[in-house]
Amino acid sequence: MKNWMRALAATMLVVMPLTSMPLPALAVSTQTEIRMGQDEVKHIDAENLIVNDPVLNNWVNGIADNLKRERARPDINYTFKIIDTDDINAFSLPGGFIYVNFGLLNFVNSDDELAGVMGHEMGHVERRHVVTLPAKQQAISILVGILSLFSIFAYRFGGLIGSAALYKISRQDELQADQYGLMLMSRAGYDPNAMVSFMQRLEAVEGPNGNVLEKYFEDHPDPNARISHLEGYPQLSKTDPTQTLAQAIHDQDEGRYAYSLGKFNDVITAQPTNDLALLHKGEDELALGSLQQSQNAFTQVASEHASETGTAAAQHELSMLATAPSPTKLLQRNLGPLRTSVNNTVTNVNNNANAISQRVGLARADLAQLNDRIQNLEYEIPDFSQVDIRPGSRLEGVFFDLEHMGKDLNLIFDKSEYVTMNAADMSKDIVGTLNEMQVPLSDPKPSAESLVSLPYYNDLSTQLNTSSNDLLTSVSATRGALALGWQAMPLLDAYFRKLAKVTPDFGGDLSPSSAAELKPLAAAALTQLDLAADAAEKAHALYFSAQSRQVQSRITLLGVTYPEARYDSLAKAIHARLGVDAPSYAEALQLNMSPGDVAVASWLAAEERVPVTNVINEQRQANKSFIDLALSKPYAPESLEVTLGLWFEGYAEKPTQ
Repeated sequence: MKNWMRALAATMLVVMPLTSMPLPALAVSTQTEIRMGQDEVKHIDAENLIVNDPVLNNWVNGIADNLKRERARPDINYTFKIIDTDDINAFSLPGGFIYVNFGLLNFVNSDDELAGVMGHEMGHVERRHVVTLPAKQQAISILVGILSLFSIFAYRFGGLIGSAALYKISRQDELQADQYGLMLMSRAGYDPNAMVSFMQRLEAVEGPNGNVLEKYFEDHPDPNARISHLEGYPQLSKTDPTQTLAQAIHDQDEGRYAYSLGKFNDVITAQPTNDLALLHKGEDELALGSLQQSQNAFTQVASEHASETGTAAAQHELSMLATAPSPTKLLQRNLGPLRTSVNNTVTNVNNNANAISQRVGLARADLAQLNDRIQNLEYEIPDFSQVDIRPGSRLEGVFFDLEHMGKDLNLIFDKSEYVTMNAADMSKDIVGTLNEMQVPLSDPKPSAESLVSLPYYNDLSTQLNTSSNDLLTSVSATRGALALGWQAMPLLDAYFRKLAKVTPDFGGDLSPSSAAELKPLAAAALTQLDLAADAAEKAHALYFSAQSRQVQSRITLLGVTYPEARYDSLAKAIHARLGVDAPSYAEALQLNMSPGDVAVASWLAAEERVPVTNVINEQRQANKSFIDLALSKPYAPESLEVTLGLWFEGYAEKPTQ
């Protein structure tokens, strides 16, 4: 899938109005810089689908607001948009226009990691790097959509750049942006270590072949080099226990309990009697279900009486643990029907897994064939680079059609590639969740964490069965989208053949007859491409619906309904991320809401900007599960999966070594 837009990209390069030949940075006024960015924004927005999901945009803009308060350029009013692509990427334009990809939001583990990337992009603007790029580089940046090394997006478009390496990001500029982003995120209250953890995880994902961007942009340092550079700055110099404790409390406040626990343990290793660290360690251990370790930490704080506040807090937590009812009575129920339900689901999911593997192979072949077909659409495109494309001209209409085609082709390939690349692993995750469910059904001494999930097993089996079925359907739907894309190829071929023969008239525009011949050909191609792009989007959404069901099940299996303080940890994480008040512990038990139900209902309440009680009332009236109700709404299932995933990671994530 490397060079499929060769002909289209070449055409757009020559018809694009290169009107923003920049002056040296010091000679460019802020007004000129903003105007340059606004001109490019028009093209970016035309060539990409912009995400309007409320939860995702509130997340990005909330972090942006914190970073903007620390900026050095008050003359720039930063704006952030989310591009609907799965590539891990973010980029900046002159004037403070910054884009982050959905793939980046799906990759980061925390607000802190996202703040590091966003701060890096703001650094490019603050240091005026994006103002000094040559004009042709700006044109390519519009097409390729990158100014940051965080992406593999350039890999598909590598043919645009070719051996000439027209666009090289300055190593010095990238390191300066890292330095500025690190300073910005630290001042805004985010953990600077997150910038390093992000790069470490990115390096792990990209594997032994190194950074993909490095193959095309040779001036870019790889993540390891950037990490080494960052570690020389004071924000990442060796921290003392006080700094580590502050970072750990910040992480805990975000709901990153497993991650912050490692930091609290580091503090306690250095200062064994630090009652604040012990108290927070006890809270983390409790959230994670390690009740004995939690009790030990609280007991130490309560017995040492280092401070009245700490002693009182520890005694309160110990009293809550002492009064928590034991869930062992659940062992008295008949587990036979649950075993049958889970076993039936396992059988269906395993059958689906085999079918998914086969269909993924076929879908990959479909992708390769469509890619080869598009690469063959190479013609001698007329050179319009010296033509001033006037607003409202017929030539501008051609340019708009080309942008539309590029947008559709981006969607078809991006969505289809994501499903085919991840469906098999997703199927394994569903099997793994079912295996986890089977353990307490055969264990003579199951843990309390496992026991409290038993009442939800029938619903969990239903959701995982539906997840597997939806996943299989999403792969089939992806093949359908690619088939629709294939049907657009003859129409696209006819359009490009005609376009290759046209020349501008004496006035620098297309003749009325040429425009009249091109327009129906473009309309026919775009109609078919629109169908294919829409089908690819729906297949992608179905994949994330399936994954949302699986992650919701994983949240329920965390067992956070015992004891009550564990449930409180989930409620705190929900409020920290969405500002939503989850149902109380008593309400959740009374309504028989699983932890996964609580999480989904809270997300839907945030999307609709209503109290959770409204969602609960609607769910009761509709007689649907909370996940079915959420997925029936006109909101992005991608947003639901990302949000659920962040909450789950809070209990599972470990510090990067």
